[in-house]
Amino acid sequence: MFNKNKFIIKKVIKKEDYLTFEYDVLGDIRRFFWLGEMFNVQYYDVNIENVPDSIAVVPLVANVLPIIWVNNATLYVDELDKDFYDCINTLKKSYQAMLPMLKFKGKLKVKKLVKNNIKDTSKTACFFTGGIDSYSTYISNKNKKPDFITVWGADIDYENVEGFKNVKKYINKVAKSEKANNIFIHASIRRFIDNSELEKAYFNIINDNWWNSMQHGIGIISLSAPLSYVNGYNTIYFASTYTEEERKMKKIICASVPEIDENLKIANVSVIHDGYDFTRMQKVINICNYKKKEKRNIIFHVCYRSKEGVNCCKCEKCYRTICELLSEGEDPNEYGLEYNSKLKKEMIKYMNENKLPDRTEMLWIEIVDNLNTKKKLNKFQKELDFIYDIEFINNYLNKTN
Repeated sequence: MFNKNKFIIKKVIKKEDYLTFEYDVLGDIRRFFWLGEMFNVQYYDVNIENVPDSIAVVPLVANVLPIIWVNNATLYVDELDKDFYDCINTLKKSYQAMLPMLKFKGKLKVKKLVKNNIKDTSKTACFFTGGIDSYSTYISNKNKKPDFITVWGADIDYENVEGFKNVKKYINKVAKSEKANNIFIHASIRRFIDNSELEKAYFNIINDNWWNSMQHGIGIISLSAPLSYVNGYNTIYFASTYTEEERKMKKIICASVPEIDENLKIANVSVIHDGYDFTRMQKVINICNYKKKEKRNIIFHVCYRSKEGVNCCKCEKCYRTICELLSEGEDPNEYGLEYNSKLKKEMIKYMNENKLPDRTEMLWIEIVDNLNTKKKLNKFQKELDFIYDIEFINNYLNKTN
C-alpha cells in the first residue's frame, strides 16, 4: 500500500550562526506541523557555515523522527551522518520497549551516508538551565570543565523575549562565577510542531504529553551536533530526571533515559545521561555540600511557570525545591527562592487542595525521608511540620511505620 505520509527535507540553509531548512510535509501528518513556522536554530556567536550538511541536518531529523515512527511515515533526506543513521534502529527499539502501546514503524530514507570524524579536543559540554538536575550534572563533571549549553525554546517559550533575557542574564552570571564558557541556542523545537494536535492524537494513549514522553531527550541533545563539530566536543552531558528505581516503581515514561540518550550517536561524540544514580533529593544534598565546601553563591532557576524567567515561588516545583532545601537545613532565600511566613501559608494551602501526580508525590516522599534522618540537626524542622499532615505523606508514613 502506498504511504502518503512523507516528510521531505529539501535543503539545509546555513548562514553565519543561523540554521534553517526547506522541507515539505505530505499526507495526514501535515496536521502535526505548523508549516508557517519552519524548524530553525540560531547558535549565538558560533559560526556554523562550515558544518557539513550531514551533521547540520541532525537536529531536524531527530525532532521529527518520533512523529515519523508512530505514524508509519517516511522521512527523506539527502545526506546524513553515518553514526547517527546507524544508531536510529537502536533508538527506535528503546522507544518501543518503553511505549509498547504504540507501533514504531516509520522509515528513514537517505541518499548518501557520510562518515564524519569530529576533531577530538577533549572538550566537553553540558546542557545547563540552573535547575537541580543540570546544576548537579555540572558539579559532578566540573573537573572536565564543560561548556554550558542553554536552549531558548525548550522550557522558555520560543517567543518569550523578556523571559529569556532574564534567563540569559542569570546563566551568564553563573558561568562567570564558575569560570565556564556558555553558549545560547534559540531553537523552534516546540514551535514547528503542533503540540495541540499531537496531544489530541496521543495523550489518551500514552497518558502523558508529547514533549515529555517522545521528544525532549533526542530533541534537545541533537541541537548540539553542529556545536560539537565546530567546538570539538567529545562528550555531551545531559542531566537525568529520574533514577532507574523511580522509573520502575512508578512506571514512568520519559523521553530522556539512558537507553535513549546514550545510544544517540553523532559522529564520534559520546552522550552521557548523567546523574541516573541520584534522586532529586540526593542531588540537592550534593549541591548544598558543594556550596558550603567551595563557598559558592548558588542561585537556582527551577521554575518554568513564570513567564518572566524567574522563580515564581507559587507553583508545585518551586514549593518542592523550597522544602528540599529546608529538609537539608538550608535557607531557600540563599538559593534564589523566596520563603517567609506568608509563602508558607500559601504553600500549605496549595499542598492540601491539589492532587499531585504519582511521579511528583514520590519526590515529596524523598523530602520526608531526608527530613526524618536529620531531625535533631535541622534548624528548619518546625518549618516543615506541616508536611506530615499532607494526606499522601501521612498514608506513606503509616505504611512504613
